[in-house]
Amino acid sequence: MQAHFVPPHLARIVAFTLSALLLSCDGSSNGSEGPLPLGETPPAPAAECPSPPTFFSSLIEGQISDVQATAAERRNQLLDPDVITVVTCGTASPIPPRTRAQSCTAVFVNGLFLLFDAGDGAVPSMENLNLPLPDLTAVFLTHYHSDHIADVGEVISRSWILGRRTPLRVYGGEAVERVVDGFNSIYALDYNYRTAHHGESLFPPDTTGADAQLILDPGPEGLIVYDENGVTVTAYTVDHSPILPALGYRVDYAGKSVAISGDTIDTEGLENMSQGADVLVSEVMNKSFVEDAECALGRLGQDTNAAIFKDIRTYHIDVEELAQLAQDAGVGILVLTHQVPALDDDAQIGLVFRTPITARYEGELVVAVDGTSVTVPVE
Repeated sequence: MQAHFVPPHLARIVAFTLSALLLSCDGSSNGSEGPLPLGETPPAPAAECPSPPTFFSSLIEGQISDVQATAAERRNQLLDPDVITVVTCGTASPIPPRTRAQSCTAVFVNGLFLLFDAGDGAVPSMENLNLPLPDLTAVFLTHYHSDHIADVGEVISRSWILGRRTPLRVYGGEAVERVVDGFNSIYALDYNYRTAHHGESLFPPDTTGADAQLILDPGPEGLIVYDENGVTVTAYTVDHSPILPALGYRVDYAGKSVAISGDTIDTEGLENMSQGADVLVSEVMNKSFVEDAECALGRLGQDTNAAIFKDIRTYHIDVEELAQLAQDAGVGILVLTHQVPALDDDAQIGLVFRTPITARYEGELVVAVDGTSVTVPVE
């Protein structure tokens, strides 16, 4: 099993080419004159492509070719059936500073792309990490706090725009229909615009939106909610009270397993899903740090923020609790996400997370950032 960082999306270099191209333009336009009536498709004259191609056309072609090659290589790597790959595409909590995307974990297993939560910034993060959104198979939501669902609409839309041609299922507990139907409704006009403008061959209307898949009370013992290609996903009830429902998930394939905690305290469901897991991707809070922050905010007269910092300690798992749980469950790799606090300084990370966890947990510890990748070979 191996952890490493995935480099940013190569496509950003195209921006330089386009900027140069814009600077070379004389401001003229080949577009139609005057406003078009509402609903009328503007004429689209075909580009005149000279031979040999222009300098800028050649430059764009070369850079896009590089992007395509990188994306294809990354896709083949992630969809390799001989390895399970876990990518943390969002590791932030709602607490500032926001230099990362919010909750988002991708699991690639036996050719499937399973996504767990999609908070704010999840889609740009996945695109920067070269995750193959057109291959997205299913989405699993742990609960409906905004930092776990804010980008669900963009996940549905972008995967379709980029080439997804199979229906997308979104799994979640009670009220998942409300969440999915809401995003479908919000994006319906956009889907219609794109199909009307570009045609059904490019943007087929039958794969727009997503289908809600209701998970009813799986309990702490767990319930298999997905079973395809030899891959099972089991949902577990966890405790994020007063938020209901709150779920965690476990992915199993060929004797290997990845558990996703969702937001929770130390509870039976989390313990059950973690048993013998090769990888546990878990939220974490250093409650001592948060208590100190509460006191500091109170002294500064920030009563609302102080109250929030008091309340959030009641429904997240502490570093020491998580370390002991992972040790008792025999977890192979413990991956920390949704970190409170989210830190970038190695010394601070060591003090707040590594030291208290490694005092109790003997397995491999990964304090994830956006783009951290963990692999589990399938024997």
